[in-house]
Amino acid sequence: MKPLLSTIALATILTACSDDSIGGQKDAHGCLTASGQQYSFLKQACVQPFNVADIKLDEPQNSTSAIYVILSEDKSQAEIFASDLPENTILDVVKGGYLSKDSKIRLMKTTDYWKIQKYD
Repeated sequence: MKPLLSTIALATILTACSDDSIGGQKDAHGCLTASGQQYSFLKQACVQPFNVADIKLDEPQNSTSAIYVILSEDKSQAEIFASDLPENTILDVVKGGYLSKDSKIRLMKTTDYWKIQKYD
């Protein structure tokens, strides 16, 4: 009887120690997706883009979404976080704003605001 109780007690203790992370699932970079974290290749860390964005834009095709932009320390690059763009979308500085390497995404500074253009 004692070995059976000991086995049950040990199983209960080990089950209680299982590694269930608070906050839910993590992505491939270890970021907590349930808390809105995404990996920033410019910052080399998990960030919540809506909290650390240098620029916030309304999504032109979807009024319920936003586009977040994080600038590098020296402002030579801009990382875009948008639902319709792949992870690691980084633009390089050009006259008047930022441009993707394939020239399909442009972030432009106007006199009053920033705007984004996507080309097919």
